[in-house]
Amino acid sequence: MNLNKLYPFFLIVCIGVGLIVSKLLDESVISGASYGLLVGLIPLIVLGVAYAAIMFWRPDLPTCRCGQTKYGEYEYIGPMKGFAEDTWYENRCPKCERHYKSKGIVVMECQADGTLIPYMRVSKWGRWQLDNAELDTAVVSDRPRH
Repeated sequence: MNLNKLYPFFLIVCIGVGLIVSKLLDESVISGASYGLLVGLIPLIVLGVAYAAIMFWRPDLPTCRCGQTKYGEYEYIGPMKGFAEDTWYENRCPKCERHYKSKGIVVMECQADGTLIPYMRVSKWGRWQLDNAELDTAVVSDRPRH
């Protein structure tokens, strides 16, 4: 089931249970509905705080080589075509025009001739670190940089 459809139903159930409990305890209807709404919103608040902490610890993309572009400032170009079984995502730095391909925990820089050079990968502690791997000749794109 889709969480977007399930969560409003969960909120309505929580408010309804709060109303029933308020009637059983002879409290006001407003306080029962408020307690039910609060119980329904707590998971949403906890998930929001957890997501913010994870994004602070390791954003989806590292800082660009130029040092001026951070995660939210990249221009998303789209999924990269040419790799049948793996999906690579292409992003461009608006400041220095560098193109990056990313998949999971690896980010590669796309050169003008289409070759991909390792740039960064996620360390065992979950932070971005420079990828000092040798140039992988198997990971080469047929198309030139945009």
